[in-house]
Amino acid sequence: MVAEGSKQTGRLLTFRVGSGRFAVFLEDVLGVQEPADCSGSSDCTQVFHGSAVAAVDVRVLWGNCSGLAAAMTTPAVIVVRSGGGPVALMVDSVEGIVEGVEMRPLPALVAPFVKDAFRGVALHANGSCLVVDPAALSGAAAMGGQRGPGEA
Repeated sequence: MVAEGSKQTGRLLTFRVGSGRFAVFLEDVLGVQEPADCSGSSDCTQVFHGSAVAAVDVRVLWGNCSGLAAAMTTPAVIVVRSGGGPVALMVDSVEGIVEGVEMRPLPALVAPFVKDAFRGVALHANGSCLVVDPAALSGAAAMGGQRGPGEA
C-alpha cells in the first residue's frame, strides 16, 4: 500500500466492473484471457497456461458499481500476481494500458475495507480509477470469490 502523502507512478491496465473504473499495475499482470464458462457455479476456477487458478469474480464483490448492460461488455479474466500465487480477476471488460499514471493514496476517511482492497487512486488524462491490490484479493480467491464488498 502507498504511504499516506506519497505518490507512485507507473503503467496500469484499466478495466470496468459495471459502471466503475478500476486498474491494476501492469507489473502485477500475468495475462488477460477470455473467461471459462462458470454458469451455475459459485466456485469457479480459470485455467491459465495449463494450470488451475483461483478466481475472484469482482463483478460480485463490487456489484454496487453495476450499470452497464451485459450486452455492452466483453467479459474478461485478468490473471494477476499475488503473494499466494496467481489470482484470476473476472471483470466486465478490459479497457487498455495507461502509461505515466500518478497514483495517490486513498483519503484517511475512506472505509477500512476499501483501504484493504485498493492501493490508491490513479489520476490520468482519461479520468481517475481505483487501483486494485492483488494481494488483498487473494484471500477472496481462497473463499471462492463470493465475499461481500466489505470483506475483500
